[in-house]
Amino acid sequence: MAALEIFSSPIDYKYKSKICSLSFLVVLFLIVLSLITPFFIISNTGGYSLKNRVLMEKPDVSFNYKYILLANRDYSINPIICSTSKTYKDNEIKDDCILIKVREIDTNMDGRKDILKFEAHFYTDEPIRSLKLLLFFDFQLKQLAETTIESIAYFTHTLNEEAQKVCFYGDLILQQKSVISSEGLYQTYNQSIEIADYSIDELLMENFKRKFAAKISDKYVMEQSGYSSENVVVIQGELVYRDYLIHYQPSIWEELKWIWVQYLSCFLVFAYVTKHVLVFLFSNRYLNCYIIKPWKSKYYLEE
Repeated sequence: MAALEIFSSPIDYKYKSKICSLSFLVVLFLIVLSLITPFFIISNTGGYSLKNRVLMEKPDVSFNYKYILLANRDYSINPIICSTSKTYKDNEIKDDCILIKVREIDTNMDGRKDILKFEAHFYTDEPIRSLKLLLFFDFQLKQLAETTIESIAYFTHTLNEEAQKVCFYGDLILQQKSVISSEGLYQTYNQSIEIADYSIDELLMENFKRKFAAKISDKYVMEQSGYSSENVVVIQGELVYRDYLIHYQPSIWEELKWIWVQYLSCFLVFAYVTKHVLVFLFSNRYLNCYIIKPWKSKYYLEE
């Protein structure tokens, strides 16, 4: 009758040696080598630390109902001015617009506004030559840090011909200019920009200096040819709020989650190699040691 293998168990040999022996030093060297080698490999292939990470976020965007519209005509004529501010550096501003329409729309019904529609109506005796429009928005971030950033979306356009109506479309994004810390955003980003305290150039410069600035991208403009001083001039715009990427430097705790994965993956390889090298050295008697066999209570020196 044939015999079948129904169970197997490995024999556990114990190898002992004195601290000052060559065998002990060889084992110690291989263990230390397997522990420190992953550090050198990882540091020379990009390092442990993450320089920056990218987080996609769609902020809660809201128009805070502050704007400035400048419709320039001939150089000898003052521009058409429409603004929510009644004063400019202690000077009174006359609002030339007869109608302003502002509407924010939630297209997908997720509780967040997705589109801004802006419309301005005014009369002018001379056709407009160029437009400057500053719209003030609040961007509320929640994923990386809970903060609200006020920024200015700037639209400018030079008309190619006399027009009674100008329509523009674009994507509203929050542009980041440098990597930020994951510990949170500084309170300086939350400071409001008061229209009455700055000129147009100063407003744009103040907005430009911030690490986050609103920007109108993929801009498309249409002009309705023809002009009549008896008809109202219409400036119409539509901006779509888009997602954007935040580049930030991760915190030490976030880096640790990645460091141990890198180290452990390298260490397991070297631990496996070290174990088999030691098995080869001891089983082939290249190193002298005391061997304790499981079926004997005493140990003897292996030559």
